[in-house]
Amino acid sequence: MKGERLRNWRKITIMGASLGAAVVFFIAGILFWGGFNTVMEATNSFKFCSTACHEMSWVYEEYEERPHFQNATGVGATCSDCHVPDAWGPKMIRKIEASREVWHWMLGTINTKEKFEGKRLHLAENVWRSMLRTDSRECRNCHDWSAMDLEEQAPRASREHARAFEQGQTCIECHQGIAHELPENWDESEVWLARFEHDEPATDAVRDEPEMPLEAEELGEAVAAEGDIAATLNWDDVPALDMTLFLPGQASIEWIQDGSEHGGGRAFSFGDRCIWCHQGEEEQIGQMAVSAEKIETYDLGDKRGHVPMTVQASFDDDYLFMRFQWEAGEHAPLPFVDGGMMDPDNPMKLTVSFSDDRVDMADRAGCWASCHHDSTYMPDAPEAEALAESELSERLDLMSNGGVTKYLTESRTEVEVRGRRGAARGGWDKLKEEQEIQELLDGGVYLDVARFNSGDGSTEAGYILDERHFADSQAIVFSAGEEDGVWTAYLTRALRTGVEGDKPLSTDGKYSFNVALHDDHADSRFHHVSWQYGLAFDAEIPGDYEEDMVEINATRISR
Repeated sequence: MKGERLRNWRKITIMGASLGAAVVFFIAGILFWGGFNTVMEATNSFKFCSTACHEMSWVYEEYEERPHFQNATGVGATCSDCHVPDAWGPKMIRKIEASREVWHWMLGTINTKEKFEGKRLHLAENVWRSMLRTDSRECRNCHDWSAMDLEEQAPRASREHARAFEQGQTCIECHQGIAHELPENWDESEVWLARFEHDEPATDAVRDEPEMPLEAEELGEAVAAEGDIAATLNWDDVPALDMTLFLPGQASIEWIQDGSEHGGGRAFSFGDRCIWCHQGEEEQIGQMAVSAEKIETYDLGDKRGHVPMTVQASFDDDYLFMRFQWEAGEHAPLPFVDGGMMDPDNPMKLTVSFSDDRVDMADRAGCWASCHHDSTYMPDAPEAEALAESELSERLDLMSNGGVTKYLTESRTEVEVRGRRGAARGGWDKLKEEQEIQELLDGGVYLDVARFNSGDGSTEAGYILDERHFADSQAIVFSAGEEDGVWTAYLTRALRTGVEGDKPLSTDGKYSFNVALHDDHADSRFHHVSWQYGLAFDAEIPGDYEEDMVEINATRISR
């Protein structure tokens, strides 16, 4: 009987194999899988990644300084968390792809730090491309939209994450450089996302049919005859925008674009407006400048860092009217100026600027597009001797202007953004030829500016392109006065002034609008500024104002 049972067991087969053979195969499979999985996990370990090859020593040093290594919560991410998928199939594909890296390690392709730095941008873009294709899959090993409590996040992070979720953005579009240093030549690769994802050709800033001023000489004459019409209007039913002006310090347009100094540099390059990230932070930014904690090197004494202001706008078929109100501040002498007043003749100067999409970066930063690192009182401002000896001295009125004024990047052949290898940031001496400048002006590539001087009550109007151009204006009129500690200023501006450099405004158009206040006898760059705001004329806004980029919707009035 016993022998018969044994013979019956031997007759049992599994997939054509005897029971004994199946048991052997099963045990062998366990051993093989255990060994295979052990090797896979070993190559995923932090110790293996950080010590397996000399190239990793430089990367590890950077990683130790980043929040993925050490943070307030004590939750860190290792190399495999970011570079190896969790799912078995994608993980195997990644391991097969890694064999190429072993081959290059054997060849010594990046066996020195110099070679590694030369390949850093290429290596980084490879990872970014992969994350774009997989919707930042490895980031989502730890982070996920559904697990985010936006109400508990910092205001800026909450706004950006909410917008990214609505627009279908993925993590890597904003978070390059979160674990490793950005390449030195990053500013040359800021358009990497557009290179990899889009084929749309770049558009020329100068349009074939530039918008030129229409009929307006009689309008200018009317403004001169009637005076500041805005001061006579009833403003009670006109909506007001509350804004906060602040000291920008030495945060130039180059500084804004440099992701190594300004964390929002990459978002700005991708099209984000300054106001999207920083609205509500004006007081803190101004305080950082006053205390020289950041973005400022001059001692500003007791100068106030921010100024709340309300702005109202209305219009008719011929004019734009605006009213500005803000509290006057106590006099705070500037310690680095004899007498404490940079401009003793003007207790206050108020400047407004208008631009459209023909000016690069104005749709995100407004007049900030004209603020450069080599302007007067900025860190890379050229010495007086260099200005006097420059062949551009007369053409740019460098000596009479007291140095380099505001200018647009479009007017230069080259602008240095990051100051690589000690180069001065900016491009004041890389001016284009006069004919090219005139073509830009004729094509509408300029910032329209108007300024009120409280000392003599005069209004100056002009534009910024190769430099700042100011002249007396007849078609743009300011008036202002202080009562009970509150300044009120009015602007009356012909929509089409007929003057070169005055932006023709269409009631069907949308414009970038900025305010700058030279408070307490200030001059040069020591002013309070606003973010870029979108200005439209009684427009129907289907969505929210932030999405449509219109914060000031002028109200049509009858007079």
